[in-house]
Amino acid sequence: MAEILIDKDRFDFLQYAFFGGDKPFPAVSDRAYRDLCRTLRFHGESGTKYRDHVGKVLEAEITAMLSKLPDTQAGYDTWHHALCDELIGYYASTGFEFNLGHAQKWVNMTMKYIYIYGQLDVTPVFDYLHVPLDSYVFGAVENDLGIKPPCSAWSKLTSYEQYIRYQKRIRAAVTAPPLRWEFQNWLSEAKRRNMNQE
Repeated sequence: MAEILIDKDRFDFLQYAFFGGDKPFPAVSDRAYRDLCRTLRFHGESGTKYRDHVGKVLEAEITAMLSKLPDTQAGYDTWHHALCDELIGYYASTGFEFNLGHAQKWVNMTMKYIYIYGQLDVTPVFDYLHVPLDSYVFGAVENDLGIKPPCSAWSKLTSYEQYIRYQKRIRAAVTAPPLRWEFQNWLSEAKRRNMNQE
């Protein structure tokens, strides 16, 4: 992995422009929510109170996980599965549709953004982090690794078994930590799609 130096003024500006906050939470979970909220339907009702509740859940659960680190991939996967189930259960209690595709995206993007934000240390679990599934990742995984997506649209994903099987196939096919692979290949897929639109 190549590293570069950046002056603090530029870093602080970029961090604030992207996340908009001075604290890791709720800045990272709110930013992650923006990556999935267009696929949610609240039928005229604001989703803000639900977002705020989930933000608090994510902060509590991620903070607890980072203070008592899982020491295996299976331990992280078990924690991840339970957290996704908790988010799905919460939304089920509100009467709004929210499935595993939404939950994994929120959890995985929050973990990715915690890493980018840089104020919480996720180094001990970085290798365990899941690839946030979206259409760009589906395209990159199929184009680069030859692995078909588990469903037609990430926001329709409902089976954790199907989800984790796909994550395991990605892990087995890449030589870098999966999230490191995703950083590079999501960007390549985005550039490829932009070139095709011109």
